Amino acid sequence: MITFAFGAEAWPKSLTVPDVERHKSLLIQEAMYARLTQPAMVFRTLSRGALYWERWLLEKDPGRCDEERVLSGLELARDAGDWKEAELLLAHCEASPDLGGRPFLEAWSVIVRDRLQEQVDNEQRLEIAFQKFRGAKNVPDEAARAELARDVMARASEIGQVGSPVPVNALLVRISAAQGWNEEAEGFYAALLVCRPLWIPYIVQLSELQAKTDLKRAFSTIETAKSLLGADFWLAT
Repeated sequence: MITFAFGAEAWPKSLTVPDVERHKSLLIQEAMYARLTQPAMVFRTLSRGALYWERWLLEKDPGRCDEERVLSGLELARDAGDWKEAELLLAHCEASPDLGGRPFLEAWSVIVRDRLQEQVDNEQRLEIAFQKFRGAKNVPDEAARAELARDVMARASEIGQVGSPVPVNALLVRISAAQGWNEEAEGFYAALLVCRPLWIPYIVQLSELQAKTDLKRAFSTIETAKSLLGADFWLAT
């Protein structure tokens, strides 16, 4: 099983509604614990994972607790700093004959409108930082290149204290993998899989990274994914 931070698991036991409900609830509990004891990005990552499964439940188990799930999802989006996801939840409500016009929609629409640009700006800052790192790929001094990589990663981590953990961890994994810092890269992949647990490219890329140093662990990742997603899951990439 892929684990993150203090042992939080990326995947439920199965993709059945009861197992996903339990997993989502556990992620929320772990996020609350992380909020008190861990760096902010750990809390945001766990909240983003719980948000993913809340939206999964809205899609796969419609018509049951929809308003409660939307409200929970909006709160988790706020905690994760992912206002794009909040915007998608609001769009879901507007398209729903049962949820459209609910009193909470107007208040949340104002909050999302006020905060969404901040997320867009942060993602632009991340892209600028990554391009700075890419621009130094021909620097012959390995120490200088490593110092630049650490500087860019530190700036990304600062954004991760206030913004969505998905683009932050995506940048961190790209830089650490490029530098050959495989242990760190594996940790960032684990964080990405908490945030977007059924995103198959992350699973494949993590197993490829693990195979460089530990074939047994890479095989375990693939076998666990097969048990959850099906024997030929990677063909979806």
